[in-house]
Amino acid sequence: MFLTMLSFFEGYSQDITFSKTKSDTATTYNFVNKTYAPLFLKIKKIKHLEFFIKEGETFCNPQDSLVNVINIPKHLFENDTTFKTRDYIDVSYTFGKKLNKDSIKDHLYELPFQKKKRYKIMQGFNGKFTHSSGQSRYAVDFKMPIGDTIVAARSGYVVLAVSHFMKHGGKSFKSKANQIIIMHDDGTFAYYVHLDKDGTLVKVNDYVEAGQPIGISGFTGYTTKPHLHFVVRNYDMAIPIQFKKKKNIGEKSGIWVKN
Repeated sequence: MFLTMLSFFEGYSQDITFSKTKSDTATTYNFVNKTYAPLFLKIKKIKHLEFFIKEGETFCNPQDSLVNVINIPKHLFENDTTFKTRDYIDVSYTFGKKLNKDSIKDHLYELPFQKKKRYKIMQGFNGKFTHSSGQSRYAVDFKMPIGDTIVAARSGYVVLAVSHFMKHGGKSFKSKANQIIIMHDDGTFAYYVHLDKDGTLVKVNDYVEAGQPIGISGFTGYTTKPHLHFVVRNYDMAIPIQFKKKKNIGEKSGIWVKN
């Protein structure tokens, strides 16, 4: 019997992954969460095949694991040399637990860029282009050239830092954006998306202060122009936020904002 590490999540790191154990009869996958964030693992079959998966949503505590979430009999691999587990199941996860509104702290956010900088809001709250979904309803897109410095808008722990993507494009690039995700002390999460290749200045489980440089702006993922996509979520839903500089930033597109 031996153990290896692998990931079903394109673009994600060894901090959120699977361990794979092979025995004489089967291959077993255990889910591993090395971050400080709680999360829900989501698995579903996309093709029918007779093997065990822990289907649906399963909660995983911070720095914990879920045992035996996928179990594949050895004969499936032996009978088909091209067999790949990812062809038969869809695997994803979401950070955090859904919070009651009373649990979310009132907070005035710093702007996610350096002092004396000025950027135009390409798309604000409820933007018709890509901010109409629950996940992005209260996102703000700052038109930012490649290479500018991004700072933390609120203190917290880094739970994801992806920086190896190089390209941008249409909807097929949705999962191919370099990004940083930071967990706040009330259990909400800030997403900083479309960073540059190798554009993360922090790593998973780092604690960062508001205003601290965390990344470099880029042009990766699902986008037509370089910009920073910034959003705060309660589990998988965007929440309205206010900024310390001016509370109504984000309510209108096309305006300039100076820090």
